[in-house]
Amino acid sequence: MDSEDDDFIIDESIQADGVSASRTFSLDNLPVEFVAFLAKNEIDSAIYTVTDLPRYVRLNPDPHLTITPEALEKELGTKVEPVPGLEAFCRLSGHVKLRNTQAYKDGRIFGMDLSSGIAVYALDIQPGDHVLDICCAPGAKLCMIAGLLTNSGHVRSDRLRDGNQLRMDITGTVTGIDISPHRLSTCRSLLKRHKLQQCARLFQADGTTFGVMRPSAIDTIRARIMAGKKSSTQEGQSAQPAKRSLREDGQNGEEAQESMAQAALDGDVGHEALQQFHTNYSMDDEGSVKRQKATLAALSSMSSQQDEGQATTFNGTEIESNQEKLTPFYAPKILRSDPQLGGEGYKYDKVIVDAECTHDGSIAHILKYEAWGWDSFHKNFMAQDRLDSLSGLQRGLLLNGFRLTKAGGIVVYSTCSLSRAQNEDIVAWFLAKMRGRAVLEPLPKHALGIPTASCKRPCRSIIASALDLQSEVSATQEGWRGSPGQEAEMEQFQNHIMNLCLRYDPIASNTSGFFLARIRKIA
Repeated sequence: MDSEDDDFIIDESIQADGVSASRTFSLDNLPVEFVAFLAKNEIDSAIYTVTDLPRYVRLNPDPHLTITPEALEKELGTKVEPVPGLEAFCRLSGHVKLRNTQAYKDGRIFGMDLSSGIAVYALDIQPGDHVLDICCAPGAKLCMIAGLLTNSGHVRSDRLRDGNQLRMDITGTVTGIDISPHRLSTCRSLLKRHKLQQCARLFQADGTTFGVMRPSAIDTIRARIMAGKKSSTQEGQSAQPAKRSLREDGQNGEEAQESMAQAALDGDVGHEALQQFHTNYSMDDEGSVKRQKATLAALSSMSSQQDEGQATTFNGTEIESNQEKLTPFYAPKILRSDPQLGGEGYKYDKVIVDAECTHDGSIAHILKYEAWGWDSFHKNFMAQDRLDSLSGLQRGLLLNGFRLTKAGGIVVYSTCSLSRAQNEDIVAWFLAKMRGRAVLEPLPKHALGIPTASCKRPCRSIIASALDLQSEVSATQEGWRGSPGQEAEMEQFQNHIMNLCLRYDPIASNTSGFFLARIRKIA
């Protein structure tokens, strides 16, 4: 769960990354239950005395909304420092309030913690990727993902010798899911304010059972457009007579575009669909118009077959739908009308599981509850029944995210907790269960220049249980103990996790507390 873009979810008297208006915090104010939690999880309470953390913003990459660090510095009247190795991220004084600034109102900057940005960079998003964001609210990561996908995805009209040409760049899509409709509303507001909604859809759902695959209709449109482009190239000079015939019939390029726009209003898909793709597509020839009509007919057929529970076909291959169609909480028309096909071919390229957690690493959250009252903090995060079920929830979220990822794809697991049980132990359990199917990978170079805290050694008993290692030493000994060979295997496994996962905390990293692991799905 994100803790960024705090201007939407945290009172303005409490700043991002742990800076309060009074800039004071006393460990004596921590409730007894929280102190016990810190002790049990070996978390240094000194991190809650760090109140001079900077805040971070990300500059909007949209060329229509971009702002330079120099221009932002002039507007804010404070130093703005680009963060080396993390494109578009800047460091500001923790005193700075963003809500009333023009750059913030115009959507030129995002309020986002540095460590959260690293989690998105760990996905290694490429043009055309389909990304799933589990526990997406309140939406800062979601917006960053959409921004990376649409960085060059802006429709523009260029005058060429033979008429208007519409330039379309492939953008991919991002699907966000969260259990809370209130927090999803915040996601929707962020996407719209930053003008990133064209490639994003949102679902209200349980992240442990969500089963909607990535958008499938987009492939149909892209395949037909690309096939049409290839056909046009082969036809060569034959296109010119077709254009003349088309004009004689009164069906010129502008009328074709109007027809597509009307189709968007009346049917499944139309002009919006064109904005998703990466090809130069002339609306001036008869073949183009026919291809678009065929695409609309195909999508209509796919949707009606899905509604009737029939098998659907794509490029001649029959595909069974695995579930009932789930209505999105929010989606643009082209994504809202998606038939939601199932099967391995429609799994996501990248998945981020920003798991529900105790939020003990988020100084902003701790300060918020100091101001608002510890009773609600205990109820929301420290209640024993919640703590007892949390590991199971986190395991379920990671397992389902992995299930929805295609072979060769990437899963990033993250929390804003500093406890071993919610971080290293979850990753250790998962990798032990998925041996031969998943591997832990080093994180991208973006993360290497940021100071990190030391990872914790994962629990031996959890690993042994997941690996089904039977102890060859007396069961009366405390904890799990194995033979020399088992002990060597255990140490190697633990060291592997400690070396490849990343931890951030206020003392070591000058950021909020954060944990990160990147997993590659082999099969």
